[in-house]
Amino acid sequence: FLRNGPNPMFPPLGRYHLFDGDGMVHGLWFDGEGGVRYANRWVRSKGLAAELEAGHALFGGLSEFRLPPPEVMAVAGPMKNTANTAVVGHAGRILALMEACPPTELTADLDTVGEYDFGGALEGAMTAHPKIDPVTGEMVFFGYSPFPPYLRVHSADATGTLTWSTEVELPGPVMMHDFVITATKVVVFDLPAVFDVDAMILGQEGVRWEPERGARIGVLERGAPGSTIRWT
Repeated sequence: FLRNGPNPMFPPLGRYHLFDGDGMVHGLWFDGEGGVRYANRWVRSKGLAAELEAGHALFGGLSEFRLPPPEVMAVAGPMKNTANTAVVGHAGRILALMEACPPTELTADLDTVGEYDFGGALEGAMTAHPKIDPVTGEMVFFGYSPFPPYLRVHSADATGTLTWSTEVELPGPVMMHDFVITATKVVVFDLPAVFDVDAMILGQEGVRWEPERGARIGVLERGAPGSTIRWT
């Protein structure tokens, strides 16, 4: 039984947000005879490796975004892939997830393998809340971004092969967080929690609430082009 959550290795550079902490994975192993073993490990992201070498935090967070030094950003990107939100097992792989980055693969003993991109097929981020079809074994997921394309929807079959990727057009970059699937459809939500990249660059809150945008529900046939989505 595996769970993860945010656990910062170093004191933050600025204001701390719960979403910022480095991912720590906790595992419980039951032996079937009443015994249980526990272990916990930090997810060793490229960003955390750079911070361990420096001895202090290098990245800002959601409440006070800061770019890391250029040499760190060239290796780890502008945002640390904390993998601190959820853990999913699929096709023999254990993936630790956060919403804004690719998944991070772990071993069965919780060691970090590294970022996983489905053999180079995945573009962009992966949601922290994928859905696994209990009948087909497919894992359906999406990725959203503050930069175009704002939304991609994907599916990986029971063997872990990415079989469907499509872009869905949105009027702007929104924090989508979660979604729903049925046996034949994907349901996504276009909500008024909007990314503000300019504010992020200035070290301010990167998400603002725009209630005048309203809310929409989009229904897309699984496997269909994103252009065929129906909004209500």
